[in-house]
Amino acid sequence: MQSSIRTFAAADLPTLLHDWVCSQPVMGPKERRDQPGFYYFDWIESRDAELKRLARLLADGYGATTIPPKTAFFPTREPLFRFATDGHVVPEKKEQEKDFLLVGVHPCDLAALSLLDRAYGYPPADGRWRQRRRLATIVGIDCLPDDYCFCTSMGTSASRDGCDLFLTPIDGGFLAEVHSSKGQELLQGTHTEEAREKDLLAGEDFLGKKIAATGPRLQTGLEEFAEILEKTDLSDVWERTAQRCYSCGSCNTTCPTCFCFDMEDSLESNLTSGVRYRSWGSCQLLDFALIAGGTNTRDIRCQRVAHRWHRKFLYLQRQFDRPYCTGCGRCSRACTADINIVDVCNELIKLAKEKK
Repeated sequence: MQSSIRTFAAADLPTLLHDWVCSQPVMGPKERRDQPGFYYFDWIESRDAELKRLARLLADGYGATTIPPKTAFFPTREPLFRFATDGHVVPEKKEQEKDFLLVGVHPCDLAALSLLDRAYGYPPADGRWRQRRRLATIVGIDCLPDDYCFCTSMGTSASRDGCDLFLTPIDGGFLAEVHSSKGQELLQGTHTEEAREKDLLAGEDFLGKKIAATGPRLQTGLEEFAEILEKTDLSDVWERTAQRCYSCGSCNTTCPTCFCFDMEDSLESNLTSGVRYRSWGSCQLLDFALIAGGTNTRDIRCQRVAHRWHRKFLYLQRQFDRPYCTGCGRCSRACTADINIVDVCNELIKLAKEKK
């Protein structure tokens, strides 16, 4: 369907959220009570207090969640099946999966979900991912950057990829961009009006302020950066960065576009049965590239550090025609060694220019 743009009053948001929660399971952002200013995605209850908190976060804005919204489609750790030494295998029983609503997804995370759709859809496609994506309706919302965001460099600051409804805060309410029939259904029962020129200008002004407020930026274009990684000896930067890196994997496990996973067989105390789990993996962990026979193809830390940048900005750029980084800044926020991805990128760019 052709997209349309409506407006609704901020005062109507709590009622709108209540209608959504009463009609289907809803996942949205929450603020950690033990750590104000840190956010995570979780299932929303229909209690008035919880809906008011969600409405406040959506109206006032919130920072990037620690764990990205991909967790709605790929849990950090999930059981696949039970097994026994007699060869008996039983798929893990799951609750009946239902249609659900994912609310409050920022533009960079919308772009990330689109990238994961391509990765998990690449043959052989990941059935679990595709099934959960089919069940989801997504409501995006615009945001303002913090000191780590660099979405403007990655071309994701205005992404609407895959969303059914997109909200932009404007004076007294929201612009509501309807991108699908499911998005249109979400607004039924709520008083909306067709967006006027001043409303559209307010939305453009919000985006302009967002772009202007974004500080960190790559000092070259994305295709040129891929060529730098492909053709330049950058070992000096890899060594310096690796000396600081703890190989903890925080960068990967908070990244919205990392899609590697690990398999783990957990034996029960009887040693005759167990469960196979699938969990998020990290190429920065020492044992990630360990293969049969005890060979480790990336047992040196600087190899793993270099691999991360090549993976994000070169290998997948060549395979899928865009880098697998959206500029959300989560890896820099989470890094235990305070390694900033933009700083390292610009250091690589500077070294490449010096070598010309």
